[in-house]
Amino acid sequence: MNFVKSKNFVLIFFFFFLNLKASDKIYNILKFGAIGNGIHLNTKEINQAIIECNKNGGGTILIPKGKFLTGTITLLSNVNIKLESGAEIIGSKKISDYMIMPDGYYYSGINYAGIFFGNNIENISISGNGKINGNASFFMNFKKRFRWSKNESKLTRQGVKYMANENVEDGPVDYEERPGHLITISNSRNIEINDLYLKDSPKWTIRIGGSENININQIVIDNNLFIPNNDGIHITSSRNVKISKCDVRAGDDAIIVTGFSSGDKNINYKFGNKSKISENIKINDCKLKSRSSAIRVGYGENAIKNVVFKNIIIDSSNRGIGVFSRNNSLIENIVFKNIKINTRIHSGGWWGRGEPIHISSIKNTNDGIAGSIKNIYFSNISANSGSGILIYAEKNDLIKNIKFKKIDLTLKNGPYTKKYGGNIDIRPSYSLDNSVFKFDISAIYGQNIKTLEIKKFKLKWGDELPNFYTHAIELKNFSDLIIQDFSGYPGPKNQKLSAIKLSNGNKILLKKTKTPIGYNLLKQDNLKSITIKK
Repeated sequence: MNFVKSKNFVLIFFFFFLNLKASDKIYNILKFGAIGNGIHLNTKEINQAIIECNKNGGGTILIPKGKFLTGTITLLSNVNIKLESGAEIIGSKKISDYMIMPDGYYYSGINYAGIFFGNNIENISISGNGKINGNASFFMNFKKRFRWSKNESKLTRQGVKYMANENVEDGPVDYEERPGHLITISNSRNIEINDLYLKDSPKWTIRIGGSENININQIVIDNNLFIPNNDGIHITSSRNVKISKCDVRAGDDAIIVTGFSSGDKNINYKFGNKSKISENIKINDCKLKSRSSAIRVGYGENAIKNVVFKNIIIDSSNRGIGVFSRNNSLIENIVFKNIKINTRIHSGGWWGRGEPIHISSIKNTNDGIAGSIKNIYFSNISANSGSGILIYAEKNDLIKNIKFKKIDLTLKNGPYTKKYGGNIDIRPSYSLDNSVFKFDISAIYGQNIKTLEIKKFKLKWGDELPNFYTHAIELKNFSDLIIQDFSGYPGPKNQKLSAIKLSNGNKILLKKTKTPIGYNLLKQDNLKSITIKK
């Protein structure tokens, strides 16, 4: 199997000093009547500066020191936005100051744009040492928890008591109406976003859709963790993307690579990624904190391939890494390397139950078709987590060639372990009846998998774990399994169980696997062609 390696990436970035034919002229927004007092609405003045710059062949829009209140700013080709130190762009508190989103653009169900919107553009940058403040907190009701469907409690271990508390706790909080993504760029190419401090986004912070040649570097995203859907960096159906040295704090997923369709069949555009495949993407040296998946790969109809995540720190998230195939999509050749993960179970309707790694392939609509996941490689992963690694396919041949090497996992207790634990969460799913349901927790659980390798797996059980923490490894309905260099034992309150439980499997190799004295290594049921080597 030829897994993707960093050195094999062909990431083509067209740096502006080589390709940009725009002039070096600087357009200070103060000369267009902008006032940085935090009161005056500067939408008209900033947009006028951008239009003038674009007409003259391009240049730089300078945002000087000050607090510049604004609604939606429309980005145009060959125009660079530069924020000086001490400059702050602040989103208006009036929803009417934001542009109503046109039909057909990368929308994700939003009615309004946020602060920056660009479509069908090329050769632009947003950079500097200033701040962009989305003012999202103004639109939130922090005294009311976001709506939770009680139907989703039916099959949980706790039953009607699951999420019955209406207190905010970990959120998410409620809202009535809010602006959209802080920065939206669609159907575009040659985009740079560097050195900025972005805070309090109403929805997704950076949304890149249907675009190519993207460089996002040294961005700080500081969102309120109680606000739903304020994802960090969202890459959709785009290619040749590099994200590096970013610090992301998000009340939903932190960094996302997905294959959503934009519904843009009627749009004639000359730039962007016309293949619609998300591919050739590299994310490295980032710090992530999330109320959902710190890293999310998947959802949407378009394929995702050739992605590398390397040197990542994940802190206090509801999920660490999530790989989700829905809508008959294909996800293949994804590498996760040198990643530290800290997760716990949170309250509220956030997706996830504390898993360090989640891989699932299920259908998302009643008449839908589950997509496939193959060639996913994890190496040098260290995790302290509230739940185990989950690999879940609704039927055979959907998940293939998954490799774990050098995994160090500690399962730990948390403030909501007993209250909401002992369940797995496979949302989004076609039915609320099976989205969150009772399930004993193994350190690694998988079903319906073809070709799985688990090598150099170290497991530690934390103190005072409930009795629903069971096996070290449990697998059902699988073929072509290798478990090598594993030493472990079952959950502390289930010492009579086996460390490894295998059911309905074929072509199995256990090599250098053992348990401490007094523990059972293996329980097997309906296995074919099993080999055990010392």
